[in-house]
Amino acid sequence: MVLNDAGHPIEWEQGPNIDHGVSYQLCRCGHSANKPFCDWAHASEGFDGTETADPSPTANRREAYQGNGIVLTDDKTLCVHAGFCVTEKIEVWDLINKTADPQARQEVIQMVRNCPAGRLEYQTPPDDTPVEDLLPKAIGVVADGPLFIRGKIAIEGANGDDYERRNRVTLCRCGASKNKPFCDGMHAEVGFRDED
Repeated sequence: MVLNDAGHPIEWEQGPNIDHGVSYQLCRCGHSANKPFCDWAHASEGFDGTETADPSPTANRREAYQGNGIVLTDDKTLCVHAGFCVTEKIEVWDLINKTADPQARQEVIQMVRNCPAGRLEYQTPPDDTPVEDLLPKAIGVVADGPLFIRGKIAIEGANGDDYERRNRVTLCRCGASKNKPFCDGMHAEVGFRDED
């Protein structure tokens, strides 16, 4: 994440590519000595990977916030506390009320697009379809944080069923999320670090 002078995230910057094979396993327990890859440390650490996330479509959980020619929608269950939804001056939920101003509207759109988990989406009435450019398929590693999955990559649950394919998803890799397999921001609370 790129931070401004006040310490708020304002955009994403792609880091270096990580060498990997044709197939690979990613760590979910937070204890691998070879992060982001799994080294089977979960077996000795007693990792409980039980999935607790609501598997229903996110549309079922979204709250709508009406703006001027734009509707912000919010699924709080997906929050990872990345912080793109706030600035030193205002939160996106207050900024939506100022979208008669084109600059405020553009700022709302940018905040939504930077939300890695897809908690925030927006629509332009009368169309109720979320406005979203399809991102290229990629798996990113957020430093000391979650896996950032982009481009509607399939995520299969332990029971064999796929979760809803979404353009922006964050998966837990610290092992502490209470919304597994998704990140809920617990990595910050437990002090997860890539270099242990």
